[in-house]
Amino acid sequence: MSPQARRWLAIILILTLAACTLPGSASPTPFSFPTPDLTLTALVAPTVSRTTSPTPLLAGSPTFAATASPTAFFPGTGTPAESTPLTPTLASQDARPSGSTVTAERFSTAPTLDGLLSEWQSTPTTIEQVVFGAANWTGIADSYGHFHAGWDDQALYLGVVVIDDAFVQVSSGRNMFRGDIIELQLDTDLRGDLASPVLTGDDYQMGLSPGNFGTIGSGAYRWYPASLAGIPAGVTLKAVRTDEGYDLEARIPWSALGGVTPAEGSSFGFALSLSDNDRAGQALQQSMVSTVRGRMLTNPTTWGTLTLGP
Repeated sequence: MSPQARRWLAIILILTLAACTLPGSASPTPFSFPTPDLTLTALVAPTVSRTTSPTPLLAGSPTFAATASPTAFFPGTGTPAESTPLTPTLASQDARPSGSTVTAERFSTAPTLDGLLSEWQSTPTTIEQVVFGAANWTGIADSYGHFHAGWDDQALYLGVVVIDDAFVQVSSGRNMFRGDIIELQLDTDLRGDLASPVLTGDDYQMGLSPGNFGTIGSGAYRWYPASLAGIPAGVTLKAVRTDEGYDLEARIPWSALGGVTPAEGSSFGFALSLSDNDRAGQALQQSMVSTVRGRMLTNPTTWGTLTLGP
């Protein structure tokens, strides 16, 4: 081999050896994708917000004002991430979550039904929640009241003070609600249908009318249960006209409420309401205030609670 050929061969050998140490000349390390921490389903699953509205506890449950907490009315309806379902207790089965519980005092001697409430010593409960005809209600002078409740082995007693600046009653019997009256609702099987949003045969609706203090006398009428509609036997009442409205005392025998056997501690679904009419000479129901906010006639879950006390 000639000297020139050997020189070119040496140059080629040097360049070849140098190329093996240049950056990027080494074979790349095989790349493997990391194993994902989530399954494909989890990767594409929607994110659940903690503010998602809970499913209503009851179908057809009432709609409350925005200021009312659904949890306050239906315990245990928080989202799964924030609450544990509550186990019903004896107390929760003996009271509805709407409104405060009214306690009826036990009488050793029945009150005299004279329309005078001096015998009643319990703390009165107000009747002030507008549940019908809000546009027609102008304030507490228009329609408002407070009452006492009592009981003995024979009857339920009510002593009611009604504030009404325009007393009007031209109806009686079945149509007495088209005027100024007191309306009682009582669920006599509170435990049995605590969560039932429909009227059943143990739910009672009864009107107590003062009459018109003239040609129309005072009286009672039972609308529900429908099978017992009519004038309830044994109900007696006395109303007295006052400067601000009227006072009324009523005795309602347990026989007129399905033959309840009363006992201290017994609880019932309960609402007491005032129907109001301000148009002289007309038979109308313009507004109603009640003991319970959100009270609905045909949904007993919106009623409050009455407990027979000592």
